[in-house]
Amino acid sequence: MWAWLYPPACALCGRLGEPAICPACEETFRPAVPWVILPEDPMSVDACFLYQERAAQAVKRLKYERASLLRDPMARMMAARHFITDEEMVVPVPIHWTRRFERGFNQSEWLASQMPQAARALRRIRATRPQVGLNRAARQRNIIGAFAASPLVKGRRVVLVDDVITSGSTVLACREALRQAGAAEVRAIAFCSDQLAANSNA
Repeated sequence: MWAWLYPPACALCGRLGEPAICPACEETFRPAVPWVILPEDPMSVDACFLYQERAAQAVKRLKYERASLLRDPMARMMAARHFITDEEMVVPVPIHWTRRFERGFNQSEWLASQMPQAARALRRIRATRPQVGLNRAARQRNIIGAFAASPLVKGRRVVLVDDVITSGSTVLACREALRQAGAAEVRAIAFCSDQLAANSNA
């Protein structure tokens, strides 16, 4: 009965009878290439796709529209792209408890759900305004002192997981908190990266 009332459909284009991300939509996802934030203090960033078209729509629908059907296929795509070693700890980028209360979930935790050794080893200790619409300098100011890391990361190699990385301000602030707690190494992975915005968002 429920299948008749609510038939399965692609969560992006609405094509009936398709998986949550249909092959036609997935074909539009443009692969991203690894890049480095801050060459003087390198941090590697690797995303599955460029933040464009259907891939960007998937991120927005997951985060802002609670399209939970996208959770598993997006998490599987990330797990398939990003190899996690036994020595690495997977740490989702956290959201503040007030935003989690409003939203009901943390999309970065969802995306890390298919990866081994995922741990809540970071906390967002200060609520910040959304980064969307801010330039690079404003993003950096907005996020200063927003995170604190658990002692569990001491001596560990950490893989930060986020849904989308633009300027890199958030993951850099997370890395600083992780370093202060003794993390040996930090790299970042994401479903999407907006590298054009990162390069032009002065």
